[in-house]
Amino acid sequence: MWNAKQKVAATLALSCAIAGGASAAAAAFTDVKGTDNQAIVSSLQDKGIINGVTATQFKPNGSLTQAQAIQILAKAFELKKDGAQVIPAANQPWYSGAVEAAKANKLSLPSTFKPSAEVNREDFALWLYEAINTTGQYPATKMFVVFEDQDQINKDATNAIQTLVNMNVIPRSSVGKKFEPKEAITRMDAAVWVDSAVKMIERAHANQNDDTTPPATGSEGSQMGDEPLLNVTSTADGKQKVTLTVELPNPGYGLKIDNVKLTDDKRAIISYSMTQPEPGMMYPQVISEGKVETVIPAGYTPELATK
Repeated sequence: MWNAKQKVAATLALSCAIAGGASAAAAAFTDVKGTDNQAIVSSLQDKGIINGVTATQFKPNGSLTQAQAIQILAKAFELKKDGAQVIPAANQPWYSGAVEAAKANKLSLPSTFKPSAEVNREDFALWLYEAINTTGQYPATKMFVVFEDQDQINKDATNAIQTLVNMNVIPRSSVGKKFEPKEAITRMDAAVWVDSAVKMIERAHANQNDDTTPPATGSEGSQMGDEPLLNVTSTADGKQKVTLTVELPNPGYGLKIDNVKLTDDKRAIISYSMTQPEPGMMYPQVISEGKVETVIPAGYTPELATK
């Protein structure tokens, strides 16, 4: 686990050139367009952690493989096993240490790991979110954002993507457009997301008064806490169906929507509450799912009311 100085000094490893290779100055990457992208590449290369595909080509639109993506996350967030860095043996693939560390930290790797297979955007977002959570808890707003293809995003990845947007790890400029969850993530998008995540962690720990106290970790560190997860789908008549789901202590509890307030800035603020078990009734102590739905007009962004 990171100590405070390591957290502040955390670096991002984009190991897309597998065998290493000569480092090139960021200015030499003639295919990196835009001042912001050039600054990210320059910063990463100055730290000695990025190589181009060639001396002059970064290939920002190229895709990442599963092995490359896990290597990025393992280095960026210092994933370890039993408190120690995993170094692959000489007869093991270069990515084996990163994969072992990722599994030890419970990243949702596919059951059949395919090192050379491309990683799609929703899977990389999920792995990134899980890797961030290994380092602690970080503040995030709770506004539900909607993409044009929201209904195509895997349920398991929805919470991760929502939280990453609210953390400003995934750029908010992408909201309202297609997320393209099944498309391969590009090298540049991966660089932007992970670079933003590392900087967010650095800022959070730099602002701590006591730099010897690590943030809380563990499964209870979910960014959404006990608040319902929102999902939005389109209805046949062009409106939006908003579904709230949450884990409940036992089947006696319930979830209900109390009010939906439509604002002038096109937000649908949803007030909700938990219903209590019926007095005198006995319920099995098993986690159950509470679910409730409402319909809002097209063009509105659903948001949970502040408790």
